[in-house]
Amino acid sequence: MKTPIDTLAFRTNVMPLTVEEIQEKPEIGVNIHGMFMQGAKWDYKKKCVEDSDPKVAIIQFPVIWVEPIEDKDYNLDKKYQCPLYKTSVRAGELSTTGHSTNFVLFIDLPSEQGGDYWVRRGAALLCMTDE
Repeated sequence: MKTPIDTLAFRTNVMPLTVEEIQEKPEIGVNIHGMFMQGAKWDYKKKCVEDSDPKVAIIQFPVIWVEPIEDKDYNLDKKYQCPLYKTSVRAGELSTTGHSTNFVLFIDLPSEQGGDYWVRRGAALLCMTDE
């Protein structure tokens, strides 16, 4: 069956694995890794975004399986639309989309808190750290 691309959404599934533990590629979608989280952390037990540990500014983020699904089947309840940036510098030239040129995309992550909670804490994913 062929599905029009404009009817697709991408469900993000945070995996309980490191990149070294992944043995095979998914049948559908892709695994992405090598990201860092700033302003929050991933709670492996609760399987959601949580407040950072004291004095820990940035953490390595687990592997995410990005799964294409039909838009009508996608639910954003209890999700934080976490911005992914190329670097920790959030500023940049504004592109035609109205976002910074440093902005890559939003990644929907499970959360018990609303999006405003994480925005006030500056929670974001990064492709690279300043080190």
